[in-house]
Amino acid sequence: MSRLAVVIGDPTGIGPEVLAKALAAGLATDVLLVGDLQVWEEAQRIAQVRVMAKPASRPGLVTREGVPFLEVPVREREWKLGTMSPAAGRAVAEWLKEAVRLTTDGVADAVVFAPLNKQAIIRGGHRVRDEYELIASFVHVDDHDEVNVIPHPAGDSLPAGQGLLWVARATSHVPLRDVPGLLTRDRILRTIKLAHRVAKSGGAASPRVGVAALNPHAGEDGTMGDEEARVIRPAVEAAVAEQIDASGPYPADQIFRMARAGRFDAVVAMYHDQAQIATKLLGFDRGVSIGIGYPFITVTPSHGTAFDIAGKGLADPQPMIQALKLADQLVRAGFMPRLG
Repeated sequence: MSRLAVVIGDPTGIGPEVLAKALAAGLATDVLLVGDLQVWEEAQRIAQVRVMAKPASRPGLVTREGVPFLEVPVREREWKLGTMSPAAGRAVAEWLKEAVRLTTDGVADAVVFAPLNKQAIIRGGHRVRDEYELIASFVHVDDHDEVNVIPHPAGDSLPAGQGLLWVARATSHVPLRDVPGLLTRDRILRTIKLAHRVAKSGGAASPRVGVAALNPHAGEDGTMGDEEARVIRPAVEAAVAEQIDASGPYPADQIFRMARAGRFDAVVAMYHDQAQIATKLLGFDRGVSIGIGYPFITVTPSHGTAFDIAGKGLADPQPMIQALKLADQLVRAGFMPRLG
């Protein structure tokens, strides 16, 4: 059985309430929630469920007596539900740091976190771009990334074990103007190999990886750009030489249509929105993000803190449920989130 250290999420957003709903639905793995008891009580009230906190220092099963809960004291509570707060950002960063410590100390196998807010963390005093860079700072990792996964839109037409569509990005949180200069054969090859590995760990016996083009119409033989011929196609060919079932580059306006038809188990996109727009359209209500490059598995729902509906009891717990289940699945599969 896997052991999950679970951060309850930004206290001003929907994270704590979707986590409360998710745990009330049942979970057959060991968990240890990390956060604040007062926030957790409020989350249960909003979600209209009862999953009492049971003081603990190690993961355990959710039972009628409650969920194992490690309280990390909050120094200040200057926050308001539905509003970005630096104080909340500081609190959740401490909770995340403790969850990481539990994992690096061998008490837990993976970190799962309910949605956090990047601006709250940054304005709370952490000089990072996002929560993934914050985690990297805790474990002194320089090279890290993120992979998204949704239930495969081809559904039951796929063979057993291929029920997920994985999406990796050759570049991520960088300005669009910087993307062409960052794309190299080796960088794209590394991303193809990563997509292949996560898809295999997720259940696909022989993953099929589709690689997106950068330019319109895949460059149209160089009339709209040369990245396809110069760096993307050589990366695909190198992956094939390593016995990976990779193909492309395909025009970005076609590749996810092909994936939806069941052609691929994983897609490699060239930049952030090329991947995110498609995956959120195809599976926003089940989308999960996985941190890559750390010495442990890191999983979170792909959506944000949704300040506009926080506290209204409207938030859908399905992405949170999916994140918990996928973390358990990856631990059991022996997945190691290394890069390279």
